[in-house]
Amino acid sequence: MSSQGSGYDLGCEMYSPDGRVFQIQYAKKAVESGGTVIGLKCKDGVVIGVEKLIQNKLLLPNSGRMVHRIDNHTGIAYTGYGPDGRA
Repeated sequence: MSSQGSGYDLGCEMYSPDGRVFQIQYAKKAVESGGTVIGLKCKDGVVIGVEKLIQNKLLLPNSGRMVHRIDNHTGIAYTGYGPDGRA
């Protein structure tokens, strides 16, 4: 069988003829390609750190941020692919 989805990768409930769920395999690859995110709760606040794996001279210094402020008291950090974290 083909290693690509061949139409069987359209949903997580769709099995290929050989019994594989391609969406699960794609999710595992995305997790493997991601870096580390850590959050520490302190007495005075919270510290969040994200490992930035891609270092490229063509990227702007503030592009590809993985820590975002939601409101005054809430923030989020993600790792992996940016569009997946923003979804």
